[in-house]
Amino acid sequence: MSYTLDINGGYMTYISIILMSLFLMKNVNAKDYIFEGYGVSELSTIEISDDFKFSAYTSEGMWDDSNGDYGNEKCSGYLKQQNKKVELEIFCETVNQNNEKFWNSRIRKSDKGGGIGKMTIINGTGKYKNFIGYECPYGVNYKKQYAWFRAKCKIKN
Repeated sequence: MSYTLDINGGYMTYISIILMSLFLMKNVNAKDYIFEGYGVSELSTIEISDDFKFSAYTSEGMWDDSNGDYGNEKCSGYLKQQNKKVELEIFCETVNQNNEKFWNSRIRKSDKGGGIGKMTIINGTGKYKNFIGYECPYGVNYKKQYAWFRAKCKIKN
């Protein structure tokens, strides 16, 4: 059996289909879920010493994502500041435009101000049930009480 190079179809079409299929399969496996939030935070702080503060943290805001969803969220947790280092652990309830919800934890250990942490989706309703267990690196930046948040999750297939 011999194959001939037929520019008008045949063998080249077969090779093209295989290459396109491999390319598309690779991209399907590489999809990311991007979550962006914007909010206002409030701290209730106890100053233990000049370089040690402990705060109860709450925030409310809005968000959108790479799937076209949007909504509001509220968060609550703690913030510990010691020697210009920050340790933060908060839990958030996130509600989309269809009243579907997911709950997540956000943990960060970094220098004071913005930084990088990990968001973990711990529960969900509707479409967000499929997101439970996602661990997503995030970045956050603050200006006074205003926060800008962005998380990027690798989609499980």
